Amino acid sequence: MEKERNWFVKNIPNFITGIRIVGSFFLFFLPVFSLPYYLVYGFAGFTDALDGFIARKFKLTSKIGTLLDSIADLIFYVAMAFSIFPTLMKVFTPLHWTLVLIPTVIHLNGYIVCAWKYKRFSALHTYANKLMSFLIFAYPFAFINNVELAYSLYLYIGSGFAIYSAVETNLIHFISHRYDVRNKSIFLVRHNEQLPLEEEA
Repeated sequence: MEKERNWFVKNIPNFITGIRIVGSFFLFFLPVFSLPYYLVYGFAGFTDALDGFIARKFKLTSKIGTLLDSIADLIFYVAMAFSIFPTLMKVFTPLHWTLVLIPTVIHLNGYIVCAWKYKRFSALHTYANKLMSFLIFAYPFAFINNVELAYSLYLYIGSGFAIYSAVETNLIHFISHRYDVRNKSIFLVRHNEQLPLEEEA
């Protein structure tokens, strides 16, 4: 009984991540920009912050947690992109699409390099990536009043951060000899390489 309880406690962050995965799938079917959509969307975003906080706070980090978190992030953003894509098709110009495509391609390259170099599917949780994730998460809320200036200006600013974070991640992979989740910035890589490795949920 005690063993089962310890197993459950250790996997609480992973259960929360699993909830985010399930919630992300609901986004495929809910009316976009409706109240239910925003409630599920906001809850999924909240669990994204909650699972990592609990894992680090109570030292419940694990390899499977890191993997699940990366998969959950990917599913969440694919669901978001799929749900708002019809709206984007109506309002986006070629410039808008270019600003989306450039950081997306660079980030995908980062996943490929990580899989090839470290033999794992994962993403670095750098400070820039965390900020980029928040900006991407908040983007659908820019459509609440359907004001072109709001979602266009937001995209210009967000795309700049996204390109920086994507390039930084690729550079970290390029100069690092091993995968270390504590590489939070290109300016801290050499210092962190001297430390024992840790996993992060």
